[in-house]
Amino acid sequence: MSARVAFAVTLVLAVGVLALSLAAYWRVSTSLAVDLDRSLLSEAEAFSGAISPGVSAGTDLRAATRTYLAARSQASGTSRPVLLVHFASGTPSIISNSDLLLEDATGNAAALDVATAKAAFIDLTLGAESYRATTVPVRSSEGTVVAVFEAALPTSSVRALGNELLVTMLGIGLLVVALGALVAVLAARASLRPLARTASTAARITQSSLAERIEYNGPEDEVGQVVAAINDMLDRLEAAFGEQRRFTADASHELRTPLAVISGHVEMLRDLEMDPAERGEEIALISDEVARMGRLVDDLLALARLESAVPGAHQPLEVSSMLEEAAARGRGLGRRVMNVTAPPGLWVSGDPDQLTQALLNLVSNAVAHTSDGGTVTLKAASVGGRIRITVADDGPGIRREELARVFDRFYRVHGPRGGTTGGSGLGLAITRRLVEMHGGTTTAGNLSDGGAVFTIELREIETP
Repeated sequence: MSARVAFAVTLVLAVGVLALSLAAYWRVSTSLAVDLDRSLLSEAEAFSGAISPGVSAGTDLRAATRTYLAARSQASGTSRPVLLVHFASGTPSIISNSDLLLEDATGNAAALDVATAKAAFIDLTLGAESYRATTVPVRSSEGTVVAVFEAALPTSSVRALGNELLVTMLGIGLLVVALGALVAVLAARASLRPLARTASTAARITQSSLAERIEYNGPEDEVGQVVAAINDMLDRLEAAFGEQRRFTADASHELRTPLAVISGHVEMLRDLEMDPAERGEEIALISDEVARMGRLVDDLLALARLESAVPGAHQPLEVSSMLEEAAARGRGLGRRVMNVTAPPGLWVSGDPDQLTQALLNLVSNAVAHTSDGGTVTLKAASVGGRIRITVADDGPGIRREELARVFDRFYRVHGPRGGTTGGSGLGLAITRRLVEMHGGTTTAGNLSDGGAVFTIELREIETP
C-alpha cells in the first residue's frame, strides 16, 4: 500500500513539474519573441529617424543609408541585426551591413518588393538559419515609396535560450520528483506503520489471547481513528468472550448440582431390598430434579434466543391492562395480595407477549421472596415522556452491595432474600433483555419501609 501511495504522489509531482516546465518555457519563449520584435521595431524607427525628411531619392538617400549602416556596424553588442535597404531604382539596388545575402532568403523577395511594400513582421530562412525580420517602406517627402528597409535577427539564440530554460526546468523538476518520491515513500511507510502493526496484532489474536492491543502514539488522524476503533472492538470482544466463558461456567455449575443429585438417588434405587415407600420418595426426588433441570434448560434457551433476537412488530399497548393481566397471573403463583395502581390512558409500543413476560417475571420474583399473605404492588406513572412501571413487595429486600448484580445470569442474592426458590437464576436477566429490546431500562432498589422494588421505564406514546 505504501508503494501505491508513493507512486501516486510521484505521478502527481511529475505531471505538475512537466506542466510547470512547459508553461515556463512557453512564457519565456513568448517574452523573448516579443523582445525580439521590439528590437526590430527599434531598428526600423532608428533608421527612419536617421534619414532626413528632405532626402527624396537617389544619391542623397543612398549616402545617408551608407552612413547609417556604417555607424550601426560599429555599434557594440553581442547580436547585431542584419540591416538591408532595397531601392526602387538606381545602382546598387540593395545596400546591407552584412555579407549575408538576406534578400535571397526564402519568401523575402515579396517582402522587399517596393511596389507592394508594407510594414510587417516575417519569418525567413537562409541556409540552415532562421531569421525574424521586419520590413518598413521608406517614403519621400511627397509620400512615394522609394525604398524598403529590412532589419533581421537570427532566432537561434532565442530558441537556444528557451531550450536551455526547458532543460534546466526539467532537470530541477526531475530532482524535485526524485526527492518527492523519496519523501512520499518515507511518509507513507511512517503513516502506514500503525496499520502494519494492526495487521500483525490482529494475526496474533485468538480466543485465548484477546488481551493484545495495538500501540499507537500518533495524532488523532484517520489511522489513529482506525487503531482506536480496533482497540475498542477488541475490548468488546474480550468482554463478550469473558461473558461467554462465565455463562458456560455458570450453566455447567447449575446443571452439575441436579445431575449429582439424580446420580446419587439412582445409585440408591439399585438397592433391590429398599422399602417401597422409600423407593417412591427417591423417585419423587429424582422427578423434582429432572423438572428443575428442564426449567433451567428452557430458560437458557429462552435467553439465548433473546440475545440474538430481532425485535418483532410492535403495537400500542395500554399499560393498565398489562399490569392487570400480570397481577391476575401472579395470583395463581401463591397466596399474595396483588395491588394495581395505574391511571388509564398510558400507552407504550411493544410486543404484548414479551412485555407481559417481563412483568410476570418480576411478579414471580416478588412472590418467591414473600410469605403467604404478603403484598405485591404494581404501579405505573408518566414521568417526562417515559412510562415508569414499578413492581414492589414487602419481603426482606436486597442488600445494597448486591443491587447492581441482581440482573446478572445465575446470580442469587444472599441473606434473608436468598435461599432456594426453585428458580433458575435467569428470570431477571431475561426481563432485562426483554425490556432492552423495547428501548427501555430496568433497575432494582429497596423501599424505605422494607421490601424490594423493580422499575421498568419505557418510552410513552400518544393515545392511538
